[in-house]
Amino acid sequence: MAGNTQPLSIIADVTVVTSAPQVVAPPFNKALFIGNSGVITAAQRTLTFLQANYASAALTAGFTNTDPEFLWMQTYFSQSPPPQSCSIGAQITTAIQTAIPHAGDTGTDYAVGDLVTVTQGGASGGVLRVSSIGGGGAVTGLTTLVGQQGNGYSIANGLATTGGSGTGLEVDVTAVGETLLQAFEACRIADNTWYCGAVNAPAAADHEAISAFAQSQVGTTYFGVTADLAVLNGTAGNVLKTIYALSASRTWMQYATTQGGLFPAQLYFTAAVMGCAMAANTQTQNSAYTMKFSAGEPLIGVVTEPLSTAQIANIEGAVPAQGPNGNLFINYANAFNVLEQGTMMAENVFFDQILNLDILASNIQFAIMNLLTSSPKIPQTDSGQQLLIQAVEGACAVSANTGFIAPGTWQGQTILGLTAGKALPSGFLVQSPKYSTLTQAQIQSRVAPPIYVALIEAGAVHFVTIQVLVQV
Repeated sequence: MAGNTQPLSIIADVTVVTSAPQVVAPPFNKALFIGNSGVITAAQRTLTFLQANYASAALTAGFTNTDPEFLWMQTYFSQSPPPQSCSIGAQITTAIQTAIPHAGDTGTDYAVGDLVTVTQGGASGGVLRVSSIGGGGAVTGLTTLVGQQGNGYSIANGLATTGGSGTGLEVDVTAVGETLLQAFEACRIADNTWYCGAVNAPAAADHEAISAFAQSQVGTTYFGVTADLAVLNGTAGNVLKTIYALSASRTWMQYATTQGGLFPAQLYFTAAVMGCAMAANTQTQNSAYTMKFSAGEPLIGVVTEPLSTAQIANIEGAVPAQGPNGNLFINYANAFNVLEQGTMMAENVFFDQILNLDILASNIQFAIMNLLTSSPKIPQTDSGQQLLIQAVEGACAVSANTGFIAPGTWQGQTILGLTAGKALPSGFLVQSPKYSTLTQAQIQSRVAPPIYVALIEAGAVHFVTIQVLVQV
């Protein structure tokens, strides 16, 4: 055999490329509860606990078995099947809530937007933003920054500051302790793994404030519990009516009482709802569910409310779909304990709709980003656009597989070639205009034609009318 052979790569040069795995969208199966027991620090902000060992892990972290955070987890993880995990967040009771410039020591040469850190013995991390200045750059207004309000502070005057473009600013801390809204916002910033959130001991104003914030956050829902007599009596301006009037599609409000102190776990009623909902959201085939009837599973650790027909109407609404859309856990015929109606605080909006639309939107985003980041480029051609359409179709197919989307006849508005009366065998249709419809400026900006998704929800049966015809 002749020596000095030539490598095959001269003729057939093979390079093996291992592609990076696709990034998976979040599962939307984790809840958050915010307490103020002081175990979790501002720097930590949230801790994750697993169903398998949450009790021992919580005690090791410093919670007691009487802390609200522990009691909430006890109900949350008691559902069957149980959710996998939860986040516990902190409301920092020693954070700076409000501060003003100290009279006579407002500093010089500061600029609007400057960040200054407040110095106080035993405290740290309290950052303020200069919101207004006067002559010579003297500070006339200060605001707190969510998540940067520090901890360990107390009300005091003339505290020194560091940072910013000026010198000499001292401040008076006039109030300490995060509001529940500030804590909720800080937990949303710090932890992107949870979907539905609840807080400890909220007043009506807290419900309303957090509801408004949740409405502005895609991928966030708020679960509140109220035992307010004004809600029970249908009084004008009660918290349910107020939130309903704001069309809050990302807020679930539950009426639940401790019934004379006999059932203290009712304070954390939505822990059972959230545990049930997060456990049921497996995103496997035919796994879509409605929260009326608690996804087909009994709620554990909570009890029904003994209410009159009039009281039920005050909470849920006398006429379906006209508000105020409060949720109840009530007994039927001494046989069935029913969670109803599964509604958010907006007309004709149910929790499963919001959840599944959030999941679909997230899956579409991740499908598009996975395509863009795994390809050398997507050309600005109709064939390139088809790759984007296929990515969106893949995300829609996941929702169809779970049972959220179902085949049907489109009855919505006309979208490109889709008109009312056309059958959608897959339950969805993804369309896009041709590149020829774009302007030259749009093409030069490297934008793609808009993609339109038309889908038909499978819905869920909540009420049944049955007529029995008998021949004698």
